Amino acid sequence: MIKIHLRELMWQKNISATKINRETGLSTTMISQIINGKHTNIRLETVDKLCEVLDCRIQDLLEFERINK
Repeated sequence: MIKIHLRELMWQKNISATKINRETGLSTTMISQIINGKHTNIRLETVDKLCEVLDCRIQDLLEFERINK
């Protein structure tokens, strides 16, 4: 499973959803869905935009978590 650390990065860097919206063009609805884990089909272009505005590496934003079956 891929975990997205958008909420944590936004808090650490004091960046609002409105600022991400302005700088990336992503809708605030999409940003909210990503934060709440409800938007699971995220394009690489979106990941790139988020990393750019958050000034972070992809591994700071995304984390692979193995699910034990």
